Amino acid sequence: MFKKISYLLLITSLYSCSSVMKKKMSVIDPLKSVVGPERDLSKFSLQERLEKEFRAIPDTDTQKLSYFADKIYVKGSDASLRGDSESAALYLEYVLKVKKTDRYVQKRYAVELIRLNKLEEAKEILASLYEAEKSEKVGLILAGVQTALKEKRQAQLVYLSILKDYPSSEEACVFLAKSYSLEAKFKKAFKLLNKCEKNSKGKAIFAFYRGKIEIARGNVKAAEKDFKRSLKIDPSYQQSAIGLGAIYEEDKKFKSALKVYEKFLIKSPYSYSILKNVIQIYFALGEYEKVIPFAERLSNIDSSDLNLKVRLGILYADSKRYADAKGIFKEILAAVPKSDKVLYYLGTLYQQTGELDSAVSYYSKVPEESSLFHESNIQIAQILQASATEQEDARSRLVSFVNDRADKHSALRVELRVLLAGFYENEGALTEAVGELEKIKNEKTFNEGHEYYFAALLEKVNRFDRAKEVIEQLLVKNPENPHALNFLGYSLLERGEDLDRAFKLISKAVELKPDDGYIRDSLGWFYYKTGQYEKALVEIKKAWTLVNTDVVITKHLAMIYTKLKDFKKAKEFYVEALKNCKVESERRDVLKELSGLENLRLPASQ
Repeated sequence: MFKKISYLLLITSLYSCSSVMKKKMSVIDPLKSVVGPERDLSKFSLQERLEKEFRAIPDTDTQKLSYFADKIYVKGSDASLRGDSESAALYLEYVLKVKKTDRYVQKRYAVELIRLNKLEEAKEILASLYEAEKSEKVGLILAGVQTALKEKRQAQLVYLSILKDYPSSEEACVFLAKSYSLEAKFKKAFKLLNKCEKNSKGKAIFAFYRGKIEIARGNVKAAEKDFKRSLKIDPSYQQSAIGLGAIYEEDKKFKSALKVYEKFLIKSPYSYSILKNVIQIYFALGEYEKVIPFAERLSNIDSSDLNLKVRLGILYADSKRYADAKGIFKEILAAVPKSDKVLYYLGTLYQQTGELDSAVSYYSKVPEESSLFHESNIQIAQILQASATEQEDARSRLVSFVNDRADKHSALRVELRVLLAGFYENEGALTEAVGELEKIKNEKTFNEGHEYYFAALLEKVNRFDRAKEVIEQLLVKNPENPHALNFLGYSLLERGEDLDRAFKLISKAVELKPDDGYIRDSLGWFYYKTGQYEKALVEIKKAWTLVNTDVVITKHLAMIYTKLKDFKKAKEFYVEALKNCKVESERRDVLKELSGLENLRLPASQ
């Protein structure tokens, strides 16, 4: 069992500063355990039981002593596997009371002592073992313990001893070179690494560590050469590829870093660290399409990385690979069935692919406490609205959904009823649309935009006085609202009421928002209605330049040209308006005006 321990990993951990060891001590020392008194008592109880059992066996009964040692050795091995080093050390301590010279058990005991941060005790055992058998692995662990105890010179002597007996020992060479570099003995470190490289041809580790030391010294160019040389010796040496790529990334040479990483991946396509670096660079460069194959590979390596799966799912969706996106989000949902974000993403995906029932199903599962609950319900309402527009039997489903959610959730009430009002308006059911807004006009979230829309609907059902009242109240709260000013001014103009006030309101609206084509059109229309055609032409030309696809503005321009007897221009803009008509009523109106224009032109042509 002892032989299976990774010596290199153990030495690396010992190389960290001893302060970390001291911090761990507070957790694993049975006298200072943070777990509590019960745990401490259980350890003392174990020691008492072992001591009692050991003392009960006569020194002369070698068979019973051997049985006792074998039995508790198995228990010690089990404790070690479970990570319970305190118990493991106790068991092995009593095994050694029987088998005092068993070096294998001594090694295992020393390892458990190291895990318990009892480094001095471990060092004593390891020093004795190393002197006896000159084992490379034992020597490496011993030097690692000495380094952790800040006994640098002693550790260096052990590493030198190892290299004398094992000239090809990579670990001894590397750690001794690192020890020299920490003392700023760089020439000595490089000389050692060069010598080791000659003794171990074809090994990239030594050039890599030269690069590491150069990085620590701030010699980036020298480090770059060392990492390149290391990769030349062994193109599959991952640490050198990461080191070289990191230099390029630090210098913002992302293309160079990618070249290093992607070349490495040809030989080692499933390198987790390299794949992560490639993905991060492509994300940073905004080249999302190129991320996908690397993210897929990384996800196959670590299927438990849900964050990566989410990113991959979003990339699939952005690339319109909707089936793949759905598949991966369903995988994530299987792992986290109540994830509001995943449910919302799936709803969005099914909505994009026109599978609306499935979209509604996923949106409906987003829990009420989620920040996405509000938006999920709005999406459901919009889906139902679209369905109701196309299917008469879906109308009641929309109305039922809005009524149910608006009654239960005040935060949704205004937005849902405004949406339903919009549906009614498109259907031509203007009275029902007004009714929906009447239900919510006193809600706190009923804002200026809603009030403006309410006034517009009231005007459409010829409730001019009520519309004016709503807008006047809005202007009391915000006298600088350009749309409300324009609405009221245009409404007065169309009804021929208080034209002086209408002009002032529209002019102020233009002043507040000069680049709004619709507001600019109102000013031009005022001039038209008051017979000031040249001024009207100037303003409505500006309006048309700002919104050249609007049928009403285009038609207004044609009407002004008609008044100015420029019939060719008038016809040109009537035809333009005709092109932009979206509903039949607009089309009929424009054709009627165009027909009237042709009648005006007949006497002149004769």
